[in-house]
Amino acid sequence: MGVMSETISVCCTACGRRHRYTAPSYPCVCGAPVAPELDPRGAATAVTHRSWDEEWVGVRCAACGAESRWPRPELGCPCGTVLCVPVDPAATGRSGRTPGSRVPA
Repeated sequence: MGVMSETISVCCTACGRRHRYTAPSYPCVCGAPVAPELDPRGAATAVTHRSWDEEWVGVRCAACGAESRWPRPELGCPCGTVLCVPVDPAATGRSGRTPGSRVPA
């Protein structure tokens, strides 16, 4: 597993405004919190249309190895643009936040 980034900087493709983004975590079937690994080198893209298959990303749990499909990370900019946040497709999901906590697990 490579270097994991919890928060990345995302630039709006419409207005150029920069945002900090942290992917939410969801519980794996084993109970461990898991979040998709964000790609700090990737570029955000504007969501112009929706496709059910493109709304999901595969994330592997670091604790048990199970792979699940989670909602693709998105960020709404105040200018009205919805941005698709880049995800590292080759990375194992990072440990997320423990339920009810604001600190990483």
